[in-house]
Order: sequence, then C-alpha cells, then structure tokens
Amino acid sequence: MTVIQGTTHQFRPRSASDGGETRPHLRTRVLVADHDPLWRQLLHDVLNGNNQLDVVAEVDSRRPLADWPLQRVDVAVLGSSHGEPMVGAIRQLTARRIRVVLLCLDWSRRSLDAAVSAGAAGCLVKEADLGGVAGSVQAVTGRNRVLSPALLNLYVNPAATDRRSQDAVQKLTAREREVLCRLGEGLTTAEAAEVCGVSMATVKSHVSHALAKLGARNRLEAVLMVRDVLGAPATYGAQEAVTS
Repeated sequence: MTVIQGTTHQFRPRSASDGGETRPHLRTRVLVADHDPLWRQLLHDVLNGNNQLDVVAEVDSRRPLADWPLQRVDVAVLGSSHGEPMVGAIRQLTARRIRVVLLCLDWSRRSLDAAVSAGAAGCLVKEADLGGVAGSVQAVTGRNRVLSPALLNLYVNPAATDRRSQDAVQKLTAREREVLCRLGEGLTTAEAAEVCGVSMATVKSHVSHALAKLGARNRLEAVLMVRDVLGAPATYGAQEAVTS
C-alpha cells in the first residue's frame, strides 16, 4: 500500500452526538460491507487478526445504507467489483464522519476519481492477498489517505498542468527533485536516504520544503507533480507516511 499524509479530513473518536460513545476508545471499530459472503468472511478474518482493530459489523453491501448498523463504526471497508456504484454510499458514510476504504476488482481513472471525490480515504485493489488491508484501515484513522501502488498511473493531478505548478517544480533544488524522484520510484524514506547518501531526517526535511514550494497537500501530490512536469517515474511504492 501507499500511505499519504496531509489530507483535509481528520479522524476523531466518535461521540454521542455522532451516535457513538462519549469516551475515547483504543481499538478502531470497523464495518465490513461486500455483496459476496466469502469476501466478507475473508475481510473479517484479516481485520480481526489485528489487535488494533475490531470488526463490529458485517453487511451485504446491496442492502440500503439506512439498514447498515453504523452507530459504533469508525471505518467502513467496502468491497466491490467496480468503484462507481459505491460512490453514493461513500458520500453518505463520510457525511457521518466515517472513514471509508474501498476495495475494487476493476479500477479505471473515472472510478478512482469518483471515489476520491466522494471522500474515500483509501482506494485499494481487491485481490487475494489482503495482507495490507489492516494497515490501510489503521492509516486512514489518522489524517492519511491510502492508495494501492497499482493505481498510481490512474491518479490525475490537475494542478500539475497549471503553469504556476510547473514554475514551482522548477524552483525545487536539485536534491529536492532527486528525493521526490526516488520516492516516486518506490523507495521508502530509509531507502531514499541511503541512495542519496543523507539521513532520513534530511530526506523528510527535503520533502517538507518541497511540499511548501509546490503548494502540495501531501507527498503523493508532490511526487506526481514532479512526474508530470519533469517526466520522472512515479510507481510510488513506499510503505510509510512522511512526518513533516
């Protein structure tokens, strides 16, 4: 998975006014929704195997959202064949301050754009290996978004076509561009630091300065701006969030 820090929506413990409890809780409460009972069981087993997560409900995603037991849910994990049919549910769930992770078998640029625009905090490829799903759910409970590396080439960054954004990329130092390009190649912060011959703290500092110069909201956006303007690769397979 690819974890991106610095999104606009922030998770908070749900309160009585949201239909939840008044006291904070340590375990993230998860609802699993999929039309296929086998996938529901697989997701349940994977998520419940993480000691930071608690699957509190499972539901057939074809049921009306009004029938879903959402009173004690922090994150909804939705499974689907295609992303677009779930857009309405994503909007309703995010309106309730429930974070959404969407797993789809078949993604397109249109369905990814629709899911992100609707407020999905995570967009993942639905595949047999569900090992990264629990980590993705944990990531989105903070201010992070999660995107499968396989979806990077579908992600469109409209800002990169703006002349001001092109000028901003040109203002990056050679080392800042190098660091973002290395991250775009799929290196972790530690790996990028080793390749560049600097410390992890220095890499994080370069990323932080680059974000400010580019006006980018997060590391993914910065990496894609550099890719789109300079033609740098952006497989972006890093497994961690940058702390700026």
